Amino acid sequence: MRRHDTTPALVTELRQLLPNVEVEDFRATPYRLNRLGALGRFPEASFEGMPPWIRSRYSQPLHERLIGSSGAGIAIGEAAGAYFRDTMLRWHWDKANVLAASTRQDVAEAPGAAHRLRAQYLARVSGRFEADALGRVSTVSVTSADESDRLLAHHGRAADFTLPSCVTVPTGYTPQPQPGRLVWLSSFSYRPNLLGLLRFLDESWATVRQAGYTLTLIGSGLSDAMRAGLAKYEGVEVLGYVEDLRPVLSTARAAVVPLWSGAGVKLKTLTLLSHSIPVFSTAVGAEGVPATPAVRIAETPAALADGIVSTTAEEYDRMAAEALRVVREHFSEEYFAGHLIRSLTETGYLGSAGAPVHGYR
Repeated sequence: MRRHDTTPALVTELRQLLPNVEVEDFRATPYRLNRLGALGRFPEASFEGMPPWIRSRYSQPLHERLIGSSGAGIAIGEAAGAYFRDTMLRWHWDKANVLAASTRQDVAEAPGAAHRLRAQYLARVSGRFEADALGRVSTVSVTSADESDRLLAHHGRAADFTLPSCVTVPTGYTPQPQPGRLVWLSSFSYRPNLLGLLRFLDESWATVRQAGYTLTLIGSGLSDAMRAGLAKYEGVEVLGYVEDLRPVLSTARAAVVPLWSGAGVKLKTLTLLSHSIPVFSTAVGAEGVPATPAVRIAETPAALADGIVSTTAEEYDRMAAEALRVVREHFSEEYFAGHLIRSLTETGYLGSAGAPVHGYR
């Protein structure tokens, strides 16, 4: 599926990376009622059995192509669940998170009555969509044991196996950490990320700043209002979106992941670790990461701050070395590929269906 920022060069690059694979790209099918705004999109998406954000990524031509196909298919991500209906393919669904759980969190965190009503609507339609899609797949994987528990709790079905997310270990990258330099890496537009950051800043940043630390904020979705609000904190640099993370992360001594809601393995945490950066996080921010000296977990802003300022230079160095090791052993592309093939074979998916011939992301 093409996204708004998909270029012909990216499609060409994908074909070059996969020389023996037929790569087809499709554009999203426009809403028929788009001229009515949300009043048109929401009912149209509901009628078609999808949450609006999934309908916005849906391609009718792609669906028709799959309806006429046979064999097996691997679907990656929640939006791929829109293509199971009416197909003859034997599907494996690799899910990033359990929608029935994550959308209920959105309801609990809605900032007002109007937002709560919207969140409740999205929770209902997302739960129904997810339940229907799960009923049409042969096997399903999630990113962590916690997510498997959520799948069982909400849908009565445990995951067939867990498949942790993977990240690319950066090339041409040499860490040169500077004492006292912290980073925060997340999407500003995802409300739990911003709420967690503000809680950390309001409750404990003064302690960290007094110890001589600075904090650089990196991520997409930064609005002018957010930038202005964050500018009041002394020692905090607001960068926003950065195309190449290597230069800005190479000088980081450590990272903080103050996240108190959310589900699944956090790619931001894995990305930080892949850049040899020690991480101070809540349990939510470190979900799915095996116990490692590279990550220190605390559940309050004060405890996070205390962990940061009490860590010695020698301990930071040891944490940084461990960070890259844990990524290579558990979250590298090589580990992901091998674990996927082994798991699909052990569940009987590959043995009975043959090699998958269709993939959607």
